[in-house]
Amino acid sequence: MLILPKHEQQIDWSFSYINQPINSEWATIVSGDRKKVTLVDRNLSPKYEYQLPDEISCLAISPKGDLLAAIMANGNCLAIMTAENQLVYEQKLRNPPVKYYFLDNENEFEDCWFDADGVRFWCMKVIEGEELEIQIRDTNSWQIQRKLLLEDPFGSSSFSFYPHPENQILAICAAEGQGLQQIYWLYDDGMEIHAVEVPCPDDTAPPEFHPAGSEFVVVHDCGRQISRFSFPECNLLGICKWPHADDGFGYYMCYLSDDRILVNTDEGLMYLIDINKMEISDQLILIGHEPRSCKELYPTLKDLKEQLCGDLHYFYRWDSDSILSVHSQVLTQKPDSKQKTLVIFGGKELFGSLAKVQQSAPYSKLFIQSLGIS
Repeated sequence: MLILPKHEQQIDWSFSYINQPINSEWATIVSGDRKKVTLVDRNLSPKYEYQLPDEISCLAISPKGDLLAAIMANGNCLAIMTAENQLVYEQKLRNPPVKYYFLDNENEFEDCWFDADGVRFWCMKVIEGEELEIQIRDTNSWQIQRKLLLEDPFGSSSFSFYPHPENQILAICAAEGQGLQQIYWLYDDGMEIHAVEVPCPDDTAPPEFHPAGSEFVVVHDCGRQISRFSFPECNLLGICKWPHADDGFGYYMCYLSDDRILVNTDEGLMYLIDINKMEISDQLILIGHEPRSCKELYPTLKDLKEQLCGDLHYFYRWDSDSILSVHSQVLTQKPDSKQKTLVIFGGKELFGSLAKVQQSAPYSKLFIQSLGIS
């Protein structure tokens, strides 16, 4: 399937990554030095610009976009800043300095998240490299209201939040350096934080939820398979296997309709998956970003295989009928170059009928009932 982009914009300043919070009208662009965060709207026009004193390892934006939570200094510092760049809260951990960024601290902040209601702020902190403390903080005082300890399933894991579309459940993904991963569902009833281990394959990537919250898909087996599960029961609904010896499914996915998802590959390509049949139905090609031989696309790199690859780095759902993708800007760039092109694409030919999230949150209610909470 050939798609003509709706909009393209070259970013001529170095940036690290762009991300969009779930159900948010904003996206965040993080600078190449990871010390500046720009909040942009649907037209990629800047609204707020946050300047940070240290390199960001993780961030979260409040529902209105007027507060930024940032984890900095290799996990040693949690800071909350206003859109006017005023520091309203800061907590620094007493850790000795780490010489190299890839050497983790034994005690460090890992990730953070603002609830959709703007009242609760989730944060997690590794303790002695063996336990994970999940915290809920009040957004007025920023003090811890409730917390839960989880044992690190692998030891020295990294942890990330992934919110469910109904905004009542959070997923946590624990990842170990050799590919092992574990997923948990989290729920806060106002008195206690509940955690349930999800029965998924050991090397499962983070979940991609259907926008209505009724199911999710995950990539596993080193990119060789995509599995589809119901939520919250986690019943296996089907498996799609990668059909080739080279390349493999990447970790960026989104639902285009109730029966179709889009997924990237390790070599920068995109494919449509029929999730009723759990098989690849078509390749998606953006006009102007057609697949090329790897040697043609990256002529300055050596020892490349004779196969097709694309200039895609990653993509996110932008709104109900658009996707934002990030691409290499010119053919001579290396894959890790920070000069990028932002592309918005979509339309009726790509998207289909897709159930929306319900205000009554029926799938979260099913999960809460399974906990025995009325």
